[in-house]
Amino acid sequence: MKPAGVDEILVDRLPGETRAALLSAGRLVSLIVIRPGQASRVGAVIRGRVTAVRRDQGAAYVEIGADKAGFLSLRRGAKPPAQGASLAVQVTKDAAGDKGAGLTDRPLIQGRFLTLRPGQPGLERSRRLAPEAFAGVTKALQDVDATRDGFIAGPAAQGAADAALLAEAEALAAAWEAAGKQAGAPKTLVPAPDPILRAVLDHAAGLRSVAADDAETLNGLRAGPKDLAPEAAALLKHHAGPGPLFQRHGIEAQIDEALARRVRLPGGAALILDELEALTVIDVDLAAQESAGDWERAALAANLEAAQEIARQMRLRDLGGIAVVDFLRLGSAEHRRRVVEALRRASSGDPQQVDVLGMTPAGLVELTRRRGRPSLKQLSGDALARGFALLRRAMAEAAARPGRGLEARAAPAIVKALEKEAASLRHARARIAAGLELAADPAQPPGGFEIGPG
Repeated sequence: MKPAGVDEILVDRLPGETRAALLSAGRLVSLIVIRPGQASRVGAVIRGRVTAVRRDQGAAYVEIGADKAGFLSLRRGAKPPAQGASLAVQVTKDAAGDKGAGLTDRPLIQGRFLTLRPGQPGLERSRRLAPEAFAGVTKALQDVDATRDGFIAGPAAQGAADAALLAEAEALAAAWEAAGKQAGAPKTLVPAPDPILRAVLDHAAGLRSVAADDAETLNGLRAGPKDLAPEAAALLKHHAGPGPLFQRHGIEAQIDEALARRVRLPGGAALILDELEALTVIDVDLAAQESAGDWERAALAANLEAAQEIARQMRLRDLGGIAVVDFLRLGSAEHRRRVVEALRRASSGDPQQVDVLGMTPAGLVELTRRRGRPSLKQLSGDALARGFALLRRAMAEAAARPGRGLEARAAPAIVKALEKEAASLRHARARIAAGLELAADPAQPPGGFEIGPG
């Protein structure tokens, strides 16, 4: 089964947090969360300065204008950079805890159809672009000089006009040449892409609607795709109500489901997901009454259904690193192969690279997904995220029952976080005409809150 494409994007904004829901037939595929003070640097290209080379770690540490030096893994067989040297690196993973950002010295500059590969000659095909479509791209770019800086043709290149491909190749090359002329180190040569605009461009061909509840956000999006994706620019619209945008489309409920440990499957089986520090463990569970009779048939059907949902959950929860899936045990080697192939196909639409290894006779499958940003659970679990959830819930209550004042009783950490985020609190209170009172309640569990009449 081919993964369904994103056909709708909804953007919900508070002054302190913006969220974009990517939907396929009304079902949440991915959630982008942006906080101004915690903007991701993934994708930014920086001319850094090497502060240390650690051959024992196979790494170099690079100053990139952050609190901590970035970590650059040295490529096997390549000459390591000298200490004090400057070089262009790209952020592949945001800094977290006591670890600096992950870096690569092979940056990629992404357009809509093509990706420029500075210092890597030739024209290559993305794994998600059909070979027959790649032949057309190759022909369109036959006169482009790719002897020094090459290109990767992405899935959006399929069906693109030759003139559009050629224009983008020339624009990317010119932009990189101009970036290289900037002096100094550390110096940002190419800023991190806006993730919402990037999503609009990536899915422009299949989109039928892009709605935002904030005029400023909408204007920012309009400025982006009008030249790169005019068909997407025409789909942008402002949601002015009634009711909050996410609430009206059932997105809040889907987010809550995405944070649940247990996910029910339509056929009766379930997934149990445990996100641990070092890896994610996923168990496929089938109740005894649902597996009575022909176990092999029931287990195969449940595993095939689970493979589709596992791929969706990995992307939706933005799980990175290693995951181990404990599928239901199958006696047939052919059946095990079918399940692994189903998981690979379902993962093929993920924008992050997913590698699926084979299945053991016991039903275990190991897979890896490239890690970039914090997972949905990490983004949703801190006090500020819970505070934003409180404000959104209060605004939804006010929209459903206008004219009624509200009181929110929350864990003290949530109240403290919201008091620091004064602009968001003022925004919510302005939307609740009858007023919103906020009180710290030590009896609430961490992350807990209750909203009632004021």
